[in-house]
Amino acid sequence: MSDPDHSAVYAAELAAFDGTDLEEIQPFEMIQGALERVVSGSWWPGGVVDVRQARSDASSSTTRCAVRTQGSAATIRLSAPQMTLATAAHELAHALAGAGRGHDAVYRRAYLDVVRVITNLDTTDRRHDTHVSQLADAFARAGLLVGERAWQAPPDAIGGAFAL
Repeated sequence: MSDPDHSAVYAAELAAFDGTDLEEIQPFEMIQGALERVVSGSWWPGGVVDVRQARSDASSSTTRCAVRTQGSAATIRLSAPQMTLATAAHELAHALAGAGRGHDAVYRRAYLDVVRVITNLDTTDRRHDTHVSQLADAFARAGLLVGERAWQAPPDAIGGAFAL
């Protein structure tokens, strides 16, 4: 499958996230936990997602999507050199956009939505639209259009405060 936007999306990610904490290597359990919180949350409009560590010699992360009779399923494999929230959001966006989309405009919409949710999970460290704006601006500077979503927009706030 040809994916003409692949390189441009990777360059936009670098422009948006390089030097931010989204690009810091984290323990697998932390990344897996963040993805599971997104997928198990009330907003997640995608199917089942299984998050695993890639082989120890893998240099890149992957997402494999499949359509089942009862919805979709995806397996995300995260490589050690790419164990970051930015990579996790990138891969989860593939699961949301669906099989065969590559890095097209619908994928880019999914990516922005996943970044919005994943960077606002922690109620003590919400980013609001900071990283979403950085990525959207990088897409625009690269001439990459963002498509319409085929799912509900993520809420303004994920989770909530709690009282002791």
